[in-house]
Amino acid sequence: MLPVVNEYVELVQVLLYLSNRQERVMQYLNNKMYSEAISAFFHLYKNHKAVIMTKKLIDKNNFIHIKPLRAILSLDQILTEKEHDLYEWAIAVKEFIVDSGYYTFFLNQCDYYNWILDNLKQCDFEIYISYIEQYFRQKPDEFKLIICPIAGNYGFNIQNISYMVRCMPYYDNNLNPSWRVDYFAKGIAHEYAHCFVNPTVEAHKHILKDYDTFFKNHMNMSNAYNVDYAVMNEYWVRAFAIRFMEQNQHIFPNFDITEEYRFQKESFIYIEEFVELLKKFEQTKLSFEDFYLDTMKTFQF
Repeated sequence: MLPVVNEYVELVQVLLYLSNRQERVMQYLNNKMYSEAISAFFHLYKNHKAVIMTKKLIDKNNFIHIKPLRAILSLDQILTEKEHDLYEWAIAVKEFIVDSGYYTFFLNQCDYYNWILDNLKQCDFEIYISYIEQYFRQKPDEFKLIICPIAGNYGFNIQNISYMVRCMPYYDNNLNPSWRVDYFAKGIAHEYAHCFVNPTVEAHKHILKDYDTFFKNHMNMSNAYNVDYAVMNEYWVRAFAIRFMEQNQHIFPNFDITEEYRFQKESFIYIEEFVELLKKFEQTKLSFEDFYLDTMKTFQF
């Protein structure tokens, strides 16, 4: 299994960047070289119909996080459905590709993309992915790991395909790239876990109404997790990422588990309790969904 840079994911990142809504879309702009390359190549197209429509979708339809990624990865399917809410947007995106010469930009960046992918060859993706799938006792029909120099980090499903979009590389204050394999692997564990956790939590989100006190106890929670089920999703995937690093400490001997607990507890105050719940899950043969539903029957914090 090899990571790729996806031309459609880069396309939607260009549209989001040109929309000038960074406080909402949260792109990684410390990658100044790449963001400046976007600005230089597409500066004549910041008022293109596709950009204007993307901006309106962000403002009026919360077109952020995984929504743009789902849309762009489903673009060809959307174009076959004239009744689809995003059909006109999809038409405009196709026009943007031609009008702006998008594929010339993508080809111009191929050396940069290949440099990123070459630096990630030190990662043993097969081990990471196999561990995660065995842990959750599930496996999608297909798994795709997409590297993006400017996107946030996301894990999600489209039908029976699981996608992970991971930002890489990060840059220090001197604009030097950082290739921390341990942090990158932890991020893979976190995001891929979303593909297993979110469907379970969100299929049963009605049960969360009984745990008001639990959610109200969180005074330092990011605005990105503005609904109860998002907080619950994050608890499980963050706890799993800790278990991933604990159980693979021989691969990542320099990773500071103690510091990770401290960092997570700043917002996720019950993270240790969720890690303990996962240790119980490991001792069962239950699916994650069955374990989650059993756990929620006696959920008390």
